[in-house]
Amino acid sequence: MYGTYALPLSHLRGGVNLYKVLLADDEIIDLEGLRTFIPWKDLDMEVVAAVNNGFAATSVLEREHVDILVTDIRMPNMSGLELAQKALENNAEMSVIFVSGHQDFHYLKQAMSMNACGYVLKPMDDKELIDSLVKARNGLEQKKKWRSHEAPSGTGAPMDQWNTKNGKLIAQVMAAVRDRLHENITLKQLAEQFCFSPNYLGALFKEETGQNFCDYVTKVRMEKAQELLRSTTLKIYEVAEQVGYRYFPYFSRQFKETCGMTPLEYRRRH
Repeated sequence: MYGTYALPLSHLRGGVNLYKVLLADDEIIDLEGLRTFIPWKDLDMEVVAAVNNGFAATSVLEREHVDILVTDIRMPNMSGLELAQKALENNAEMSVIFVSGHQDFHYLKQAMSMNACGYVLKPMDDKELIDSLVKARNGLEQKKKWRSHEAPSGTGAPMDQWNTKNGKLIAQVMAAVRDRLHENITLKQLAEQFCFSPNYLGALFKEETGQNFCDYVTKVRMEKAQELLRSTTLKIYEVAEQVGYRYFPYFSRQFKETCGMTPLEYRRRH
């Protein structure tokens, strides 16, 4: 049976503001290197555990709060990908960094789908890993800022409607949509801006608003298009461009499906 190995961490001093890091790697030498040669304290981080298999890591995750998971992507019995998936199911805001001895596109694609903060190849370049850790830390700090901000004006909703921590974030996402209506807005772009994974931000959006992100964007675009058709003399293709549609036939079809008439018919009636 594959044994569990945990490195002694008694030399590390806890700190109130330190981000908690879990290390998982089945290669003991690599695990020791991760623990020893990275300036954790200088990065405002603390290693809460360093273990050599996914089951031991899962046990740590059940009893400890972890902000950042650094895991080898290939481990016996439970891969780093499986471990990360379990970790993110319990804490979707956790940052994940993969290390691997294999430059495998399949692994890289899966890591990207999890919005990993890094994919560092062995033998590890300390600078590359530190850059990934800094990226993870900055993302966590951004999330804290979004949590603490008040909802901006112009979201079209009273402040007391956004009195949950996620509500304030979603109000900012909605404001960003309105500000960038002329662009090709995607959930992936906004997720990167707000330092979340697309799946997580999409789920939060649905939970707070009761509608899918794509449906909301279409609704706002159609509302703006109607306003421009009523109040301006812009040509219809120019209206389409103002609300983010570069392909006019698609705009016209979307408008008719939403409003029950073509843009030209709408302008004539209003």
